[in-house]
Amino acid sequence: MYALIDCNSFYASCEKLFRPDLKRRPVVVLSNNDGCVVARSAEAKALGIKMGIPYFQIKDFLQQHRVAVFSSNYALYADMSARVMNTLEQLCPDVEVYSIDEAFLYLGRYPAALNDLTAYAKLIKTTVERHTGIPVGVGVGKTKTLAKLANYAAKKYPATQGICVLDKESWIERLMAITPVEEVWGIGRQHTKKLHSLGITTVEQFAAMPHSLVRQHFSVVMERTNLELNGVMCLGLEAAMAKQEIVSSRSFSKKISELEDLSQAVMGHVSKAAVKLRKQQSVCKILVVFAKTSAFNPNEPYQSIRGQYQFINATCDTRVMIAGARQVLERIYKPNLKYAKAGVMLCAIQDQATIVDDLFEKPDLLKQQQSQKLMAMMDAINQQMAHQSKAQAKGSSKGNGGRLYIASTGIAKQQDWQMNRAFLSPSYTTKLSDLLTVH
Repeated sequence: MYALIDCNSFYASCEKLFRPDLKRRPVVVLSNNDGCVVARSAEAKALGIKMGIPYFQIKDFLQQHRVAVFSSNYALYADMSARVMNTLEQLCPDVEVYSIDEAFLYLGRYPAALNDLTAYAKLIKTTVERHTGIPVGVGVGKTKTLAKLANYAAKKYPATQGICVLDKESWIERLMAITPVEEVWGIGRQHTKKLHSLGITTVEQFAAMPHSLVRQHFSVVMERTNLELNGVMCLGLEAAMAKQEIVSSRSFSKKISELEDLSQAVMGHVSKAAVKLRKQQSVCKILVVFAKTSAFNPNEPYQSIRGQYQFINATCDTRVMIAGARQVLERIYKPNLKYAKAGVMLCAIQDQATIVDDLFEKPDLLKQQQSQKLMAMMDAINQQMAHQSKAQAKGSSKGNGGRLYIASTGIAKQQDWQMNRAFLSPSYTTKLSDLLTVH
């Protein structure tokens, strides 16, 4: 048996947690640069606010209905996610963190859970909410796909009180009969169209499809989904794997044209990607640089630039990667364009412990060791400073202030093209200066 724990309106719940005055008020959270709605509280959903709608289109509506608006506070959400996942790991030995707000629990090796699945699901829900303040839904099923289906029911139907345990065939059949096929985990828009063309609109109808027919019209992945809906376990828990590609990119709050501005933005992304690379103890052989204009401006044709740099020996040294990225950018840069977004992608990633060197260009081992020590020291200092720094004013972004950085990423001040977050909440759990004060 599997349990799927899914945080309810996670970003919005995080914002409400530290603002008791918002308990019954609608809340929305905006994407990067305060572009569009990416999270809605239950009250906001009740107002008919759609996911993904641009903020400027509903600004007046939000003010009229006293909707609290927040910029995405990733530091807060990441910390609250870690607290939720740590709580789950105390309740079950086998946990797969599926996303920032979801996790699978495998209950097969936990007899206490199997003895009374409903009681255990209630324990999970109450413990997580008591320890973290984040409301969750719990779905339990024989397979991961059935657990996902159960979680869908736990969230959709108030009578479940946030808990649905599919341990009886009659309940499974009843739920499948009333659930649209597009609600099944892994069935996207294109598969839904194909299924509808075959006259299949409910989960029950899809589950009843012969395996040969599923295989004929769809992929092996859909066949597994069909089997999982019929109680045949095809998907187990997955261990956290090192990323094979690392991307760092972001839209600008203000379009830029100058090479130096674009260079600072790109080098900043190189630095961020390099930290992620070292964190998973990897190195990369290829670095891709890209930038593009807005695809939504009817007065300007959409254009993009892209180029790559291949290192002689795989590296995770920020200095080496920035030098390569700079060469690429100078080669591909087109003047007179108004760039709206830029970023980098690290490819050909290898485990640092099993580096395959170039046959004709052996690395200087002493320099390699010195590089690793320098980067490790830089990461350690920045991590320590991140915990201790009180330099940032609440709700502001001051570029590279309060940390070590490579000079080519720009001086430590706010650039006018950097991400706009006008409605940023305090970092309640990760910054001492933002701790709530009890009077």
